[in-house]
Amino acid sequence: IRDALHTPPPPSSRPGSEEARGGVASEAAAGSGYRGSAWAAVMASGLLSFSPLIWQYSTHAEVFAMNNTFLALLLFLSVRFVQERRVADCYWGALVIGLGLSNQHTLLLYALPIVAWMLWHGRKELLKPAPLLTLALLGLLGLTPYLYLFWAATHAGMGSWGDTSTLSGWPAVGFWTHFFRKEYGTFALYSGKEGERNQLQAALTLYTSSTFAKDSLFTAWAAVIGVGVGFRKEGWRGVSAIALSAFLFYMIVFHSLANLPLDKPLYLGVHMRFWMQPHIVLFAFIGIGLACLLSFANLWRPTVAPVLAILLVGLQVARNFETMDQSNNLYIYNFGKDLLEGRGQNAVLFTQGDLVTNSIRYLQRCEKKRLDVAHLDMPMMTYEWFKTRHVPHMPSKIVFPGMQFSVNAVRLNEHRGCCPFSMKQLLDANIGTKVGNATRPFYLIGGWYGQEGGTAEQMIPGYHAEPIGMGARITRANKRLKTKEFKEEIKGFKLRLDLPDATKYDETTWERTILENYINYGMAVNVQRMDRAVAKGKEDVEGSSWIKEQGELKKCLAGLDTLVAIVRGLPMKHEMADLFRNTAIAYGRLKCPRPDLYPTEPCPGQDKMREMMTEFLRVTKKTEAETETERIVVNNPTKFINLG
Repeated sequence: IRDALHTPPPPSSRPGSEEARGGVASEAAAGSGYRGSAWAAVMASGLLSFSPLIWQYSTHAEVFAMNNTFLALLLFLSVRFVQERRVADCYWGALVIGLGLSNQHTLLLYALPIVAWMLWHGRKELLKPAPLLTLALLGLLGLTPYLYLFWAATHAGMGSWGDTSTLSGWPAVGFWTHFFRKEYGTFALYSGKEGERNQLQAALTLYTSSTFAKDSLFTAWAAVIGVGVGFRKEGWRGVSAIALSAFLFYMIVFHSLANLPLDKPLYLGVHMRFWMQPHIVLFAFIGIGLACLLSFANLWRPTVAPVLAILLVGLQVARNFETMDQSNNLYIYNFGKDLLEGRGQNAVLFTQGDLVTNSIRYLQRCEKKRLDVAHLDMPMMTYEWFKTRHVPHMPSKIVFPGMQFSVNAVRLNEHRGCCPFSMKQLLDANIGTKVGNATRPFYLIGGWYGQEGGTAEQMIPGYHAEPIGMGARITRANKRLKTKEFKEEIKGFKLRLDLPDATKYDETTWERTILENYINYGMAVNVQRMDRAVAKGKEDVEGSSWIKEQGELKKCLAGLDTLVAIVRGLPMKHEMADLFRNTAIAYGRLKCPRPDLYPTEPCPGQDKMREMMTEFLRVTKKTEAETETERIVVNNPTKFINLG
């Protein structure tokens, strides 16, 4: 594609046939008009292929690599049409567009300007009834993979999305709902309340800076030269014009519609996946620009070009290899295993979040692990089709007291006229039920999907979720876990030694989220152990202010200290500020032999308490007003303070 961007239009499309033939001959003789410059193509495609963004998603079972293929084919066919004016290339292009739209809708943002351009410039050949009908039929033929969805809906597997068994139905049911992605919002990436519009300028700035510094090996500036060279050779009638037009159309329209909150790193990482399509055109222009510059410097000679191209691509590989090397990346797999293992027989898991839900779903559906566990994804439960498509796959009976889950049983727009149910109603109908002779345990992973009254500690009235490591155990508020039951639940939680490297995986990656989850799970379970120790009361000594469960407190501190040691070596301390605060509180409850003689008589707990609280204040983003109590601890170094 990069080579063809600088192939002149065929003689028949230019005035003066003899002059046209002479022009083609002279350009072909002068450096082959970039056509046949294989090493320029190697340089451009190598920089693109081994850029972090393309490299990462070329190793994933994702839609993006296939989407890149369809776009590359479409551009290639456009080039061929310009060169040879073969209507067959347009026919193939229509088929590719249909197939591409079956894979990902964003291809439309490239297809529209390319189709408009080809119809206009090929109007003599294409704007006739027979060719137009053929183009339309081939485009529809490309969309035929969608027909599979009608069959698939009647054979829906565990974890499948939507109900496409009919063309339409209730607002959240039917083929057209799925086709237009109405659950998320048509032409939107995000359905959450914090979704944002009008961030075009911010998004374009992020794209420019990321491409220049991260993906292009600081060569993105050469694209400007590539565009200039293309227009100088071809004017507005060549492939450079349509490639640039499609690039600009995509960048402006997509970033005007995309509504993911870009100030959140993980969502930014999701948004960045859609930069691969513009990269394909941009790197083509980068290759042209670099080759032109090197030619101007008399360095793009047959004996030198291969060396320069291989050297530049080699630098790109060397720069990114360590980060892109995922040969030992089993983090999501292990995370899913840890979420499933250790659960009681016939357990019920309430989950939310892509990472939690999909890691469990993979292990159950693909590797058939722990099929006795019923997995209920709370966001998916808000759709009517969850009950009709997912519940039949449950390993044991789950009672659904209505059609769809909704916080506080409030009827939503996509609900039928009746029968939403709340989380409390769902728990009331199922907590305490048995499979065989054993009572099923219920777990929460990822937090509740909304609060139904009560307090922050008891978000679902009448129920309590107690941290046990990888998630929380759900019990009735008046029947919490006994000490023996709690210890049995937490004994399976061990912090992995092979956690993701925070210096390799930044905030835009799922691996960083896994690391944060493990640390948060570890902190929550140790704080819960400490709270249980505090609940046991003070020492059986008159006037004592110390909790009697000092042994249990020391076990909590051992766990918290392990987490602190991990976090101190990470570039993410502000996200873990509460870990330092909770560790400080634990040390403040550690018994001091002679508090009345402090600080003359040493008291390690007091010293560590202030050290941890100082670290908390250093990394937290809370205001001074919000940290007034913590500052009292730090600002009174000689005063004994018992936090017990």
